[in-house]
Amino acid sequence: MKSERKAALLAITENIEMKLFSSEESCVVIPAQEKDEKYSFDQRRLEHPLVADCDEEPELQVQTKLRQLAKPKTEPPAKDEAKHCSHVPEYMEEIQIEMEVFPPLRMPESELIEMNSNNSSIMTLPSSNKASRLKWKRQTLQQTGLVVKDVVCLPRGQYLAQLERHIVPQGKERAALVAMGMTARITIDCGWSANQMQSRLALLFRRLFVRRLGQRFSFTYLQCVQGSRALFVPETPAEGWTGEQVLRISGHGALYIISHQNYPECTLDLDIILRLFRQQNVDRDVETHICVRRGELLRSALKVVRRPDFCFKAKPIITFSEEETDGNEGPLREFFRLTLLELQESSIFEGHPGRLFLTCDLTALEDRKYYEAGVLIGWSLAQGGPGPRCLHPTLYQFMCGQNPSLEGFDWNDIVDTEAQMYLQQLHSCTDVKLLSPNLCDWVASCGIPGIYSAHSEEIPAIYMRLVKNYIYHRVTSMISQFINGLNSCGELWDMVQSHWEVFVPVMTNTQQQPLTLEEFKQLFTVCYSRPDSQLRAAEEATVRHWETVLTLVSGGKADFSFEDLLIFITGTDHLPPLGFPKMISLHFYSQDASTSGVRLPYASTCALELFLQRGVARAADLLALLSRAVRESLCFTQFHGEDGCKK
Repeated sequence: MKSERKAALLAITENIEMKLFSSEESCVVIPAQEKDEKYSFDQRRLEHPLVADCDEEPELQVQTKLRQLAKPKTEPPAKDEAKHCSHVPEYMEEIQIEMEVFPPLRMPESELIEMNSNNSSIMTLPSSNKASRLKWKRQTLQQTGLVVKDVVCLPRGQYLAQLERHIVPQGKERAALVAMGMTARITIDCGWSANQMQSRLALLFRRLFVRRLGQRFSFTYLQCVQGSRALFVPETPAEGWTGEQVLRISGHGALYIISHQNYPECTLDLDIILRLFRQQNVDRDVETHICVRRGELLRSALKVVRRPDFCFKAKPIITFSEEETDGNEGPLREFFRLTLLELQESSIFEGHPGRLFLTCDLTALEDRKYYEAGVLIGWSLAQGGPGPRCLHPTLYQFMCGQNPSLEGFDWNDIVDTEAQMYLQQLHSCTDVKLLSPNLCDWVASCGIPGIYSAHSEEIPAIYMRLVKNYIYHRVTSMISQFINGLNSCGELWDMVQSHWEVFVPVMTNTQQQPLTLEEFKQLFTVCYSRPDSQLRAAEEATVRHWETVLTLVSGGKADFSFEDLLIFITGTDHLPPLGFPKMISLHFYSQDASTSGVRLPYASTCALELFLQRGVARAADLLALLSRAVRESLCFTQFHGEDGCKK
């Protein structure tokens, strides 16, 4: 019977991760009920307990001691003596325990192992009439010493309306708080007083909330319900929120607080959203080298995205054929800018510049041209390039699920001659009896057969339905393919649609404003020679003339704009959504007297550097030099864009 009983034993293996912070604590090992029962221990070194893992929540420092199991009644006293280990490793993370227990359903109750139910630290076996499961009861561990904690501050302006439901931020919401600086890491001493605890937490976030001298940052502690995402305001203990009390309410997870001050800057703006998107979707360690010809930029870009191994996350290293570069940032900006400009002139778009609609081209649809266009735009945004900045704002709102008013829609935006003519007639007509038969037939062919019996007061509504049909409904398949292409780049369109107002200046030309004088000047830092250098005076004279030139450009008294100058220096005509990686360095060069020709100002788009001649006599002379340099640079780009040959 005893051998049959052993054959029916159930082997259970539990992996338990533990941290022991005292090498002096003895470990008590309890012998198994059967002689063939084994315990195996896998040990490895841990990091210092105060250095928290960035991927996991920091664990509390605890002192752990294994408690002795109660003595089974059926065993002789000799087998109940505990064996003490003389040495325990300083750190132990993983302990593997194999236990054998009798299955309760096949054994008489009189022969089952009896365990002391009063011992809260041991497992208990269910009765024989219930499902056979092992249950562990968690010990309450005493907290001692220093503990590393992640702290999450919920800004009042963003979370005040959500206080009734108190939900822990996760996923993109948590990532947004990280990007806004609303998370921090702190080492908490269990012995801190309430004032010490509060002051140290206030230091973490006061710079984000305090805007004037004497203002203080205040907050309320929140506690998370164990095993859920629910947050609530706990009852304040009599001694206040000491270090020990704060660690108690935060448990093994993060500590949550909510600020008392409004913080309007913490709303998700374009900068934060794009930074989060790039952090999650761009792999800077993977590079893909692409060689392109200036006359075939769109064609070259489409070849890349059609490759089976194309990945928008990889960092593209762009080189222009037969051109030497001293870096990658400049060519990368220029590549995406020129490619998207060429894309706007392709067969998938129609309309006036900056106010484009998608075409109804079935051949392009079958060739997945709209999908490829979406991929190109998503690739550009992921790699720090520009957005299209060309969609008609009304079309963009429809694509984002909005319902803009079409009452004031300008029929001039429609480039199809027939559609524009009929829409103009319908828009200006006040009496339905004045509608021509051809106009009525066209309206009926667009899906409104009731035009023949319509009333005069229905004409504005019919006009708006026709506009929506022309710019949106008839190209639904094209729009869907275009959106799928954008979403292939890390679900980019879903993000755009969720924050559609923020992305208006990225996807449309609505909020595009010319660069101002102050905005342009703030992009530069001047790199002078040493104060005692003989060149310093000539450089300072050039800078004075440079500032005069910028004033002339701002006033429209130059034949180039700030945008033209920006292209010459950086390779892009607009400030990138996330700005440039550094300020533009203004350097100087000396005119070689031995050469007959005049050396023009030049720039490095990769290094973000502009070089001006030292000691220019007048501002008018510097303006003439810059005008010639910018004009030749723009002509170089346009010339290469036409036939692809090098000047």
